[in-house]
Amino acid sequence: MANNEKLGSKKINEEAGKENFVTKTLAFFNQYQNIIYGVIIGLLVIACAAIAFNRFYIQKRNAEASAQIVRPISLFMLGDTTSLNLALDGDDENDGFLSIAQDYKLTRTANTANYYAGLSYLKLGQKDDALDYLKKFKKKEDVLWYACQMTIGDLYDDNGDEASAIKYYKKAAKSDDPLYAPIALFKLGQMYERQENWNDALKAYQGIENRFYAEYNKMSIAQFKERAQLKVAR
Repeated sequence: MANNEKLGSKKINEEAGKENFVTKTLAFFNQYQNIIYGVIIGLLVIACAAIAFNRFYIQKRNAEASAQIVRPISLFMLGDTTSLNLALDGDDENDGFLSIAQDYKLTRTANTANYYAGLSYLKLGQKDDALDYLKKFKKKEDVLWYACQMTIGDLYDDNGDEASAIKYYKKAAKSDDPLYAPIALFKLGQMYERQENWNDALKAYQGIENRFYAEYNKMSIAQFKERAQLKVAR
């Protein structure tokens, strides 16, 4: 009997607590409803403005930039010094990668222009400028982005910054593309070997074997994996 009374009392207290919570919530809403409605309306206005900005401004600007970038890309593909400089700087009739990246900010094409500007500087041997522009390239185009991370890793490796090189090789290795990821993993393995970090070197080579077995065989990774296994076993 006493237990029933305790259970009944507990249930009444829980219901009273729920009612009290609902009452407080309603009171809070009634007190601040104008502010709440204002916030909701403000968020809707911002969302609508963002959609309109993207549709009527960004998309239009991206179309313009896409037309502009055709010429510098064709110059980039020629690969000689004169063409690369023209691809970067443009001329009286055509924009180059640098002006497209600057004048069409927020567009996908401006992002692509940063990537090609970085590669152009790299071909010209201007590694610091190459690094600056490659690091501006945002992850909007997955295949190019992963390739870019590996190139950044190479530049840091050339500069003797092994920690940064490893950081960017790891980013590149996350790709599922068999063209880039196995090479990034191999470069990771080689970096770890240099540091005599044989455990991580072995993991890198095993990553190629497990994820990209065809490339594992083509790249003859087995010999590097076996050497790392022997070092780990010592």
